[in-house]
Amino acid sequence: MMAGRISSLKVLLVFAGLLCAVSTQAEARRIRWNGNWAFGCDFYNRDLKNERMPGEQCGGACARTHRCTHFAWTRYNGGTCWMKFGSVTKSDAFSTGDNTMVCGVV
Repeated sequence: MMAGRISSLKVLLVFAGLLCAVSTQAEARRIRWNGNWAFGCDFYNRDLKNERMPGEQCGGACARTHRCTHFAWTRYNGGTCWMKFGSVTKSDAFSTGDNTMVCGVV
């Protein structure tokens, strides 16, 4: 009977270790918002248009663009602002793991 308890305990400890590892990975990928923008994130789909520009101009360009509600900036093609449309919140963003990227909402 003792062997059965030890096996169950080992399984429980391994499972708890896996949960801890998953939690640590999720923590590492958490998006840290600086007001309405953050590094290392993007939003799925909903592209309205894109333009080449420096990253610091992307949020303003989105704000001046009809129907643009959120954006992502990447180093693609020397720097591209991906202006996006539709109802969105910061919680809709996903972590890319690439801290050269920027995303935000307007």
